[in-house]
Amino acid sequence: MALTSSMNWGINLLISLTFLTVTELIGLSWVCFIYTIMSLASLAFVIMFIPETKGCSLEQISMELAKQRFVRTPLCGVSQRREKLVPVELAKREKEQLY
Repeated sequence: MALTSSMNWGINLLISLTFLTVTELIGLSWVCFIYTIMSLASLAFVIMFIPETKGCSLEQISMELAKQRFVRTPLCGVSQRREKLVPVELAKREKEQLY
């Protein structure tokens, strides 16, 4: 959540600082077109890659994501074993729920 908020604030700052300059250089209609393309690209990313978590607790989300054998971290592109990413307590809870 902290990374997402930081990215949001950073992108908002970047747009605020460059909007008037870019508008003078290429025109308002092109700036709006570029922002539209970026918004559609982000919408496609969310639809394709972000799982639905409505009504789920954080523990349930963690367990669902941990069921994958390997998790690919998008920041560094390094695969990590599931055991390193899932706390031991969550694994115990999953076993208790099965019984």
